[in-house]
Amino acid sequence: MEAVYGINPIKSLLSRQETPLKRIIIADGRSGPAIKGIIDSARQKKIPLEWRSRQHLDELAGSPDHQGIIGLRDSFAYADLDDLLKNRCPQLSNDLILMLDSILDPQNLGSIIRSAYCLGANGVIIPTDRTASVTPAVIKASAGSAEQLPIARVTNLSQTIDYLKNKGFWIYGADAHGRKNIREQSFDGQVVLVLGSEARGIRPLVKKKCDYLITIPMTGTFDSFNVAVAAGIIQYEIFIQRQRE
Repeated sequence: MEAVYGINPIKSLLSRQETPLKRIIIADGRSGPAIKGIIDSARQKKIPLEWRSRQHLDELAGSPDHQGIIGLRDSFAYADLDDLLKNRCPQLSNDLILMLDSILDPQNLGSIIRSAYCLGANGVIIPTDRTASVTPAVIKASAGSAEQLPIARVTNLSQTIDYLKNKGFWIYGADAHGRKNIREQSFDGQVVLVLGSEARGIRPLVKKKCDYLITIPMTGTFDSFNVAVAAGIIQYEIFIQRQRE
């Protein structure tokens, strides 16, 4: 069993027609409208509730940031790559898939998933190795959107890029020294946006597979944004362009 914690992630799981939650644990004395709403939903779905000490929840979550509520569920289920291809946002005319190359920080991964969900991406691809996986900390950082957006895990990013190119996708790599800034780049058609690790960016073999290397115009002495911030900025540019179509 896996512990999922935080009000928004628990609400997100309860909103499913068939929730994976097996049990919900609430800290003694925890109350408020959000908690009451969760309790009411859990009782409607016949999910067992129990009240325990906050220390017990700290130990169960491995973190004090649980907001006084934890849900127990089966381990997170990753999607198949084809599930992402079928999950185009109905308000947008083209697909957008995020591919994350060696993102190590769970907070960054959660934030990227959240912006992908908010800005109409089909889903997110992560590699099986050298990356943060979808943990309870990532789910909380995503405000529960990791439970709403398909996330696929693949063994080889380069081969996955080849597969997506054969499906008609153009591959855009975010790079601090890219040749084209995002305000001048047209994001027509099916798009894969590749984002690299916090320290080293996109690995060379993956970078060679990109059709375009794009950058965000900026001032100041730093040469790049935090990867989660960059993901949000670039996705918003794509979103705005597509809203004009």
